[in-house]
Amino acid sequence: MKGRAVMALKRLHILAVVGIALAIGGAAVVVGQQPRVAQPVMAPAEAHAKARAGEIVLVDIRTPEEWKETGIPTSAHAITMNQDPRAFSKQLLTAMGGDATKPVALICRTGNRSSTLQAELNKAGFPNVVDVAEGMAGGRNGKGWLKTGLPTRPGALASAPPALDPNAASQKAGTK
Repeated sequence: MKGRAVMALKRLHILAVVGIALAIGGAAVVVGQQPRVAQPVMAPAEAHAKARAGEIVLVDIRTPEEWKETGIPTSAHAITMNQDPRAFSKQLLTAMGGDATKPVALICRTGNRSSTLQAELNKAGFPNVVDVAEGMAGGRNGKGWLKTGLPTRPGALASAPPALDPNAASQKAGTK
């Protein structure tokens, strides 16, 4: 009985140390693991503006059921991550105009799937992936696309191209 109590106290001590490290913003270092590098994030309004201007490719990676439920950002491509990874990569590259180095922003419901996929895409040769961490519904990272009041198109129009600003490129070049 005494041995179990000692083990339980040791586990609580380890959990407390990890919790304190995380609470003060530090990273808990686990022997044999690399520290996690912070990945770039973007707020929904900035992602929408940059996508409309053609500065990034915005991709809604949620499921078709989720698209039907809440709609799709008007400035986003709808490419579900719930498919064969090769098919996803091919669709993503098509949306990126064949350039894997072009900046791309991922959005899901709350930012969990997009942050996971962001890291995986970085490993797979997509170096400029940004996470729209607030997601569509919001959560711990902010209020999200919908509560911000940003525009959506019906989920039934998932195959429609995103709505971009045709004047953005000429405005940038000063040719208005």
